[in-house]
Amino acid sequence: MPLHPTQIYEAGAELLILAVLLWLERRGRPFPGRTFWSYMLLYAVSRFVIEFFRGDPRGQIGIFSTSQFVSLVVAPLSAIMLVLLSRRDDPRRFRAAQRVAA
Repeated sequence: MPLHPTQIYEAGAELLILAVLLWLERRGRPFPGRTFWSYMLLYAVSRFVIEFFRGDPRGQIGIFSTSQFVSLVVAPLSAIMLVLLSRRDDPRRFRAAQRVAA
């Protein structure tokens, strides 16, 4: 039975995620947790898609595999955390502003 090489898809997705994270490190306003939650979001999306190509039964929760179900939980959580953390003031920046003012 011919199967998709999902391990290669996974490796390619991880390489692409690495490239995106490295690009993000140079752009925008950094905040604590940005890289971690960005990785969690990108990995959840890639894992959800790759699971459609797997040819082995890996457990089911409704119409989704277990990994897809976990991805459905992790992706929105990651997006929410990215929004919340980006809006929060960085305490290190506040302390540095206090030192300059003093």
